Amino acid sequence: MKYLKLLAFLFFVAFQQTQAQKNTNNKKEIHAIIEQYSESVIKRDSIKFYDLFNDGTVTWCAALMEKSQNKEIETKGIEKAGSNYFSGSYKGFLRSLFRYQSTEDKFDNIHIIEDGTVASVTMDYSFWANNKMTNWGSKYLTLIKRDGKWKITSVIYSLELTSYFEQPSVAKRQKDKKLQ
Repeated sequence: MKYLKLLAFLFFVAFQQTQAQKNTNNKKEIHAIIEQYSESVIKRDSIKFYDLFNDGTVTWCAALMEKSQNKEIETKGIEKAGSNYFSGSYKGFLRSLFRYQSTEDKFDNIHIIEDGTVASVTMDYSFWANNKMTNWGSKYLTLIKRDGKWKITSVIYSLELTSYFEQPSVAKRQKDKKLQ
């Protein structure tokens, strides 16, 4: 009986180790997707960028944060400021990068939740064009593991315009998120 209990315990420990290893590998794979995303924006590499996304419909939308929207209305008037919401596509986003000499999407404060099949990623970002930050905010990705590979199924983000508001430090953003 002792032998059977010991065997069951060892099996349980081995199973837990295997599961922990799978979770670690999934998170590494998802981090690699985020790095490839960033590198593709810098290099404006459509082949690598498009390969990160799921086939079919991929949600791509954003909203200007209330403070920036209010400043836009104050500066431009309500008609010219327009809606705080827009949607598009990852292909349209990549094509829009070619109007700049250089571009970069920087990410930090990255948090990944995954179960081996689906994942959500929350992170802070700053978008840079021609070596100048233009906007920043929070970015949310959802992913699915399809045929053994992680693919992005949606990108949803908020924008704060740097022409009105500077991005707080990482430490301040982390502290603010803990208070929420």
